[in-house]
Amino acid sequence: MRTVIVVLVVVGCGLLFRLLRYPCVPGRARFTFSFGAEGRAARRALSDARGERRSAYEKARRSEAEAERRWSERIAPYRKRVQELHAARAALPKPGQGRAVRPKRWLSPLELHEHVLLFMTEEASDGAGRPSVDERLPLAGLGVEFGHTRDNVHIRVTRPDGTCRTEHYPRDREVAAYDMVEDIRNQVLRHEDFLRRLEARDAELAAETKRAEADLAQAGEAARPEVDTVREAARTRRARADALLRAARDGWKADAGGLRPWR
Repeated sequence: MRTVIVVLVVVGCGLLFRLLRYPCVPGRARFTFSFGAEGRAARRALSDARGERRSAYEKARRSEAEAERRWSERIAPYRKRVQELHAARAALPKPGQGRAVRPKRWLSPLELHEHVLLFMTEEASDGAGRPSVDERLPLAGLGVEFGHTRDNVHIRVTRPDGTCRTEHYPRDREVAAYDMVEDIRNQVLRHEDFLRRLEARDAELAAETKRAEADLAQAGEAARPEVDTVREAARTRRARADALLRAARDGWKADAGGLRPWR
């Protein structure tokens, strides 16, 4: 019994599929099921039109893909150059804190690094005996002066906005304070030179990137007409195949009783 049901289901599905591809009214069933010359010719015309449409769409797809591939290959060197320049700009060094500068000459709470001057707190922040940062000053535009009175010496740091911060030391630290001021002044000059060179290199890369992007756009436009021509030919091929299939469906509708094939 189960075998019979399976056979009936398979046969029913086959009939339904055939009716979907070759619909008809009862009086014109010969066009769908007949092995006569008239039925075979009508079905072949519709089947050939469908096959032609599938082939046309596949050829159009391949031709467009091939044209896009050639276009991509032509502009690939220009795109690679743009990507390299963007990567070079991204890889430019970022002024962070930098390495410690002559730490043996530091005077608490001042610590000098390649790109910043730190004012440290007296209290440990992590339980390990190391002080925490109280203020972090980038060296660009930083001013520093050494001064002294009868009782002490001092280091005055002037921020770029004109505000100051002064640290005082005993007279016996005069030489050490002067050395610290000297180190800060020298490092400020080095840091500002670093920034100038960094800005110059960034500007150079930005200009090169702009030129490379213009070259890329020009190369893309120069190679685009071939792609457009291929796409237009593909559209024409698809449109012709669609028209042939519509004509075949119209012919089937007229011959097989007014039912149009679903595709």
